[in-house]
Amino acid sequence: MGKERKYGREYLRERKGLLFYLFVYLFLLFVWWLYGLPWQPMAYLFLLLTVLAVLQLMYSFRKYRNRRRLLELYRKQAAEGIFTAEEEPEGLEGDWYAFARAWYGEYERQKEENRRERERSGRYYTLWSHQIKTPIAAMHLLLQEEKKDLPSLEQELRKAEQYVDMALQYQRLDRTGRDLVLKEYSLDMLVKKAVKNMASVFIYNKIGIQIDEMAGGVLTDEKWFLFVLEQVLGNAVKYTAGRKHGEIRIYKRDMDNGPALVVEDNGIGIRAEDIPRVFEWGYTGFNGRQEKRSTGIGLFLCRQAMDMLGQSIAIEAGEGKGTRVILGISRKKMEME
Repeated sequence: MGKERKYGREYLRERKGLLFYLFVYLFLLFVWWLYGLPWQPMAYLFLLLTVLAVLQLMYSFRKYRNRRRLLELYRKQAAEGIFTAEEEPEGLEGDWYAFARAWYGEYERQKEENRRERERSGRYYTLWSHQIKTPIAAMHLLLQEEKKDLPSLEQELRKAEQYVDMALQYQRLDRTGRDLVLKEYSLDMLVKKAVKNMASVFIYNKIGIQIDEMAGGVLTDEKWFLFVLEQVLGNAVKYTAGRKHGEIRIYKRDMDNGPALVVEDNGIGIRAEDIPRVFEWGYTGFNGRQEKRSTGIGLFLCRQAMDMLGQSIAIEAGEGKGTRVILGISRKKMEME
């Protein structure tokens, strides 16, 4: 009963225009009385109008009350995670129902997406915490030796830095728009900077590096482009180290969709069945399982970063025939955005 009174008050509050018709009704009565006209025909007319008005108000209030009950039911179902109706309503109620279902569907989609992201982040940081222990433990052992192996110590430190950098970039991916700085850079300068940063890794693993002459520039963010390039070079070293005459070549190539930077190695290559999935989160493939230290996250981050920059990354490889990573540096997509 309390809800009925509440609905009644809200119904009248939303229909203040009824007061205007009541005023007109009383004004007509006043004019009729002012002219001294007979009351009997007027009384019948006003009685009929009053009955019709009351019936209309009752019908209108009933529809209003049903609509309010329906909306409260939808709100309760949405809060409980259930959104069903025995019979889908029509008219205005149907529109409200469709709107509420669409809103709830989007809410559920966002909730599931957030759940997957939290799950993925949890798996990543669990894996990362195990990966970071390896170089730290190795550094402790090297420091305990009487004759310090400084090159090995430097390599383990480099691995720790790489894992930390990867974790930081993973965290930044969702908020990159705020710190993305796009400028025109010399491609040759960026390549040489990345190679210089990785110099100790090439020397320690006895990997030859060949850099072809590269003219022209690239519109990109230096920090993110270097991150991608160093990840690609790190992978090339990882799967080329230990091979006789291991070498990495970096050169520029014209593709159908514009210029590209190519990082090519003569390492162990990639199995054909693994190539379509190398950019998936956590996918290590046959080589990664053999290596046992691969996270399967580096190339995923590279793809995310290149997509963010409006550029592309692709891989060509064959088992035992080396790997070719192609970084599309065309500016067309970025200029359109």
